[in-house]
Amino acid sequence: MGITTIMVLAAGLGKRMKQYSKKIPKPLIKIGSETLIEKIIKKLEIQGFKKIVINIFYLKNKIKKKLSNKFKTKIYYSDEKTLLNTGGGIKNAIKILKTKEFFVINSDIIWEEKTNSPFDQLNKFWNKDKMDALLLLYREKKNRGDYNMNKSNRIIIDKNNPKYIFTGIQILKSSIFLKKKEKIFSLFSIYQQLIEKKRLFGLVYDGKWFHIGTLESLKEYKKMLK
Repeated sequence: MGITTIMVLAAGLGKRMKQYSKKIPKPLIKIGSETLIEKIIKKLEIQGFKKIVINIFYLKNKIKKKLSNKFKTKIYYSDEKTLLNTGGGIKNAIKILKTKEFFVINSDIIWEEKTNSPFDQLNKFWNKDKMDALLLLYREKKNRGDYNMNKSNRIIIDKNNPKYIFTGIQILKSSIFLKKKEKIFSLFSIYQQLIEKKRLFGLVYDGKWFHIGTLESLKEYKKMLK
């Protein structure tokens, strides 16, 4: 495995989960016998990650308590005193990540592997000479997507018919955050800059992927398990 450091984004308020997230943070929502974040970290351990960094803000002590002494891999926490948004949260954690390239994963996704793991797919395709970020994408069949790519997998702006949605798994370079002066900013603002510089690339995932972002999507996924 190439890159062995990963950051898990787990600081959000989870407002779209309505009553579910009033008492527990979204990463601690249960799917079966385990929480979302436990399922993710288990897979990260199997994958062989050596370092896991989690940013926390909302109900952070509940996340720490749930994950305490459960995993062999060392877990580091990036504690946010103010909610820094996705980009700001990563920038704040650079001093803990201590690496030039790293994975980032959202804590509200579930994936099922078909042939390769999403991390193997990205690691094999990653080219630090021409990329500053590599996003794992998923073909959107029902609704409008987020992005399109050209023949060399470079992400381009195509407002007419974007085919792919971002899965929440990516490889990033620390250098793109060190250039930002703001403390609070989204990853989307980083992507926009990288598209202009022709340094943002994508790769389509060949397995199954689910986003548990709303109460409706949680209910839909649980129905599928029955």
